[in-house]
Amino acid sequence: MAEGKLAKCSRFLLIILNLVFWLIGVVLLGCGLWVVASDSAEKKVTEWLHMSIDQDTLNAVGYTAVGIGAFMFLIGFAGCCGAIRENAILLGGYIIFMVILLCGELAAIVYVAVERSSIEAQLKVKLLTDVRNYTSLSNKTTALDLLQAKGRCCGVDNFTDYRDNVFFKTDKQNSSVPNSCCQSYMRGTSSIPVDRDMCQLEARLGLLNGSQLFTKGCLNSIRELIDDNSAIWIGVASGILVLELIGVVLAIYLCRNRTDYDFDYDEDQL
Repeated sequence: MAEGKLAKCSRFLLIILNLVFWLIGVVLLGCGLWVVASDSAEKKVTEWLHMSIDQDTLNAVGYTAVGIGAFMFLIGFAGCCGAIRENAILLGGYIIFMVILLCGELAAIVYVAVERSSIEAQLKVKLLTDVRNYTSLSNKTTALDLLQAKGRCCGVDNFTDYRDNVFFKTDKQNSSVPNSCCQSYMRGTSSIPVDRDMCQLEARLGLLNGSQLFTKGCLNSIRELIDDNSAIWIGVASGILVLELIGVVLAIYLCRNRTDYDFDYDEDQL
């Protein structure tokens, strides 16, 4: 067992911390595998979000959850078992994993802070590409539809971005923007425009003060979401970094003050 009260306390805290970490990893891994493998995942997610999501977007989210969950599972397993057994190899692996994770997170934070304008420019290019290639021939709701409906926005800078879209230039139904750009209400699991004809008319006329059309650009919506919740993002990120740092410190202390019972022997028997 760990030598000293402080070492024992470090062992206990490390077990609890990594047990939580491991459980979160299991949940993420399980949810990710369910989203990727289950035939009913798309229907369930549609019911939860009250909006259908295309399979490609679901798969991307699922694989991301699998990757993050598997990594957290391995870290939590190494830390928890290493603390229980006071095993130097597991604790050492845990420390290495956590240091790599901390360095990666710090590098990501610095990169986002330094390259914010570049990231925003790349995001704008991606959104413009999605807007220009949008087609409502598919019955599936795209990620762009979800962004516009939930963000109450339309296009990148505004709804006029859809004037460069080939589909809407040739649409025989006189549509100028997707239905997700219109004020809507819920009917079951579908989002139904309140007044689709009025919304499309406002888009064709270029009205910036219409009653049915979202006139704010989605890039501004994303900026506002980030700025309005910046304190929350910073607090959450700081909390995660502190917990990870505490985990590393506890593991190092326990590793230096453990009782290596894996190699206990009776010297009198030699």
